[in-house]
Amino acid sequence: MGRERVAVIGGGIVGCTAAALLAEAGRSVSLFEATAIAAGASGRNSGSIQHPFDPVLLPLHLETLATYRHLAAADLDFAFPPQPAGILLLTDDQAAARSRAAELHAAFPELAAEALVPDAVAAAEPTVSDGWAAVRLETGYPATADGATRAQAARAVRAGVTLRIGRAARPWIENGVVRGVALDDGGNESADQVLLAAGPWTPEILGTEPPWPPITRTWGVTVQVELAEAPHHVLEEGVVHTVNVPSGLAGSLFSLIAVGGMATVGSTFLADQPDAEAVALALIQRGSAFVPALAAAPVISVRMCARPQSIDGRPFIGPVANAEGLFVCAGHGPWGISTGPGSAALVVELILGRADRVPAALRADRPV
Repeated sequence: MGRERVAVIGGGIVGCTAAALLAEAGRSVSLFEATAIAAGASGRNSGSIQHPFDPVLLPLHLETLATYRHLAAADLDFAFPPQPAGILLLTDDQAAARSRAAELHAAFPELAAEALVPDAVAAAEPTVSDGWAAVRLETGYPATADGATRAQAARAVRAGVTLRIGRAARPWIENGVVRGVALDDGGNESADQVLLAAGPWTPEILGTEPPWPPITRTWGVTVQVELAEAPHHVLEEGVVHTVNVPSGLAGSLFSLIAVGGMATVGSTFLADQPDAEAVALALIQRGSAFVPALAAAPVISVRMCARPQSIDGRPFIGPVANAEGLFVCAGHGPWGISTGPGSAALVVELILGRADRVPAALRADRPV
């Protein structure tokens, strides 16, 4: 008998990681990606791999960190920091900083949460304007936005995965049993199991009514700029303060991550696809209140993507009901590169028939 065949739909961090793990376990794997590896949120994120502030997601994050360390040791093209840079959650409310630090210390002592007064922030980060207090957290690993996904794709190819780039696919199901994938340009390709890891496009590809799993698209825009002096920490807007939010950015937060000679400014969580250039101008305007040098920083590029935001903020992992041999792993929201490889490891174990380690709060069939 030949090796069992698995088709993976989606060339983001989850799909590439799962394909590599499946091939290393002896499966014959083809990965189908409609556009390009890391074309979506797995390649257009801000580049900070960090603690998810959710006890359910934390084991996925820890497994993801171990995966990246192993990957960096094997792939000279992928750099992963040996230690976190640290995150500064900036605020103009010192009492709020103290309260938030106490809250995070109680919930996640491993973060070593510490409230910093403005003088301490200025000493730690001279790039930040005067007057900001902060909560410092021991997390935040800056990395190039698409670096992890491309490294996992290269690992998958080394393990024997066939990459089918530019081939849009959906599960091919007959009589409640998956038969492989149906290609949008015609024809079917057989497989014994199919993993759907298509991020925000997952419900659309499944084509169920009502759409399932309950994953919606939130649109992110990031701006890459050159800064003569880049911050050492990951900077984020962390607790309530009085800086005005520009029109059209309601619900968005400032963030800045520097890596590879470039700084990335974000982050937006927009319900509708925006005008990326207009949002980029607003992000720079808003960010300048925190880091004044942003106002004159040369813009290198503007990137936009749809994030797969699940209804409860946690991914759906496991078999799809009424379709034997079909599995799903999607819905990571902003935590894709921080938790995706850990999720991929869980769904791969299910596909291989090994132990089921998926917690109830992450199962594909959980009530939401």
